[in-house]
Amino acid sequence: MQINHTLKTQNLSLIRRLLFGIIFLPSLSSAWQPGTYPAPPQRMSSSGFSVNRADRNDVVAFWHAVYQASEGYENRVGWSGNFSGDNGTTSTAFRDDVERRLNYFRAMCGVSGDVGVNRNNPVVIDPNDRFVPAASTLKSAASQNAALMIARNYNPSNGNNPALSHDPPRNVEGWSSSAWNAAAKGSFAFGLYGPGAITEYMIERISSSAVTSAWNTDVGHRRWNLFPDATNFATGDQPGRGVNVPPTNVLYVIQSPSEISENPGPDFVAYPAAGFFPVGINTPFWSLSAKGADFSNATVRMTDAAGNPVPIIAVRRNNAYGDPAIIWEVGGNAAARFVLADTRFDVFVSGIQGKVQVSDYNYSVTLINPNLIMDDQSIVGDESISASQGGAYRFTPPVGAEAVRVVAAKRESKKLRFSAESASTVIDETAPNYSLRVKSREFAGYAKLKGKQSYRLTFPNAYDPIRRGVLEQSFQLGRDIIAKPGAKLSFRYRRGFMTKTSALEVQASTNGGVSWQRLGNPIKGVSDNTLQGKVLKAERSLPQSSTPIRIRFHYYREGGAIYTHEAAPTSPTGIFIDEIRTKNCDWLDVKRENVLSNETRNFDFNSGTAGSSIVPNQLWSLRLQTLLGGVWQPHGPERVVRVAAP
Repeated sequence: MQINHTLKTQNLSLIRRLLFGIIFLPSLSSAWQPGTYPAPPQRMSSSGFSVNRADRNDVVAFWHAVYQASEGYENRVGWSGNFSGDNGTTSTAFRDDVERRLNYFRAMCGVSGDVGVNRNNPVVIDPNDRFVPAASTLKSAASQNAALMIARNYNPSNGNNPALSHDPPRNVEGWSSSAWNAAAKGSFAFGLYGPGAITEYMIERISSSAVTSAWNTDVGHRRWNLFPDATNFATGDQPGRGVNVPPTNVLYVIQSPSEISENPGPDFVAYPAAGFFPVGINTPFWSLSAKGADFSNATVRMTDAAGNPVPIIAVRRNNAYGDPAIIWEVGGNAAARFVLADTRFDVFVSGIQGKVQVSDYNYSVTLINPNLIMDDQSIVGDESISASQGGAYRFTPPVGAEAVRVVAAKRESKKLRFSAESASTVIDETAPNYSLRVKSREFAGYAKLKGKQSYRLTFPNAYDPIRRGVLEQSFQLGRDIIAKPGAKLSFRYRRGFMTKTSALEVQASTNGGVSWQRLGNPIKGVSDNTLQGKVLKAERSLPQSSTPIRIRFHYYREGGAIYTHEAAPTSPTGIFIDEIRTKNCDWLDVKRENVLSNETRNFDFNSGTAGSSIVPNQLWSLRLQTLLGGVWQPHGPERVVRVAAP
């Protein structure tokens, strides 16, 4: 799949001289504030954003409240067209998803987070355009026409697509002057759509591919998205139909004279932006742009937090898209898409010329994992209490907390057993097109490992257009476990249709599921074309830990062909698991989650706040959680409380 640049910039100095309808933007702080969210069924606003990148928790809250609000867009696309000629439309909610994602990135980079998408603005027509649609044609309609034109001309047998061009020929299917106009004045993504396309325009690298196209190295898509003067965009999308008809996005980025804003933007626009920056949207192609800048003789260097030089693979300078920019390619940790610890890099750009205030521009970027907060969430207080009096505890809510809660759980030592026969507590993370729990009659007894039901993991389909690859599948045990010396996890399993490159592994997490560690060797398929009828038993040693751990079963592909539920919905594809048991483990039975205001500093633990009677010789666990961005973040350290003997 690929994403293409728009054509080179219009003469923006001419546009500025022709300005006649100045856009005045509303306050950037009106639509989102930490802790202020619309009540369901309303959704998060799609514009009016700002964020304090010097405040780590504000960046975390912004990620969860705004970026994540556009996830799940595939369920809201509401495309009304078809692939035989009806270009259709998409839903208002989906349009909001795209606008929100675009404004998220703009706000993160310090430019106006209040641009519009599909706001009924007409197309831009230049005197030298080869083809001219009606002046009343809307950008949104033109973009939708272009998206379908691109989709309809794809040949899956050889990968050719003559419509994938900024100057598509008139003889391609679905061609129109409006489709040509949007292709000429927009970015397009083939194999991506909606908010997913916006993210890839910013990263400038298809995350599932090791090959980066040459047109990504000038980061033109990103620079158009972050163009400070822009106020109006349009999106055209179709969600695709399997691998033979991939999804498509066309994002109309060129502004008419009346759409150019004179509100001053920042002197420099960097990506990744200075301050705290979510690592999941990091890129190998870092960039710095500025209006009127001349980077012809500029140089760039980087160091890590220890002052060590960071190798720079290549440097490019480009004036063709939006504002002039210098672009440099990095590798290693600087290009990471996942970190646990905050990772800082210092950037030094020198020798800048042109109409800018400074010749040197220096800044720091700290890549963070937005699923982790670094504040101390410890609970301090009595280690031993009496059943009648309880105990007193204190803590400090993290900065920016929207609320906190103290989770009270009783420590249990009896063996855990998870069986698909009962409503055992497991967390289902599988795709919606098949059931995690299956009855034996579904596959003529094949699901039976001991009882009449089993847990099943299989690949839902061969290719997922949202994640752009094969979806890995998993389920978690819904209990936090404290592994004592000699701790074991055992389970029964039976392979279904499972190729040799399909594998199941058991994993453990010590940070609430942010990262996972494999336990023992994976269980792989033994045949590419036959079932294995034998029920087997497996055992895994659990890492001894004084803190609670999570356990999950994770099904993934190492390469090659796979069996999918989509292709064979009545066949026992994948692997079946049941009778999961623990040995030499304690576990936490959560009794009550005490939600408190963000100003709370003290907590009294007693039978009321425990959610159950506290009696002598019990062990209890107290853990603090923080609400940021409307999401409860991973627990802080466990405070173990012993109820003293009478």
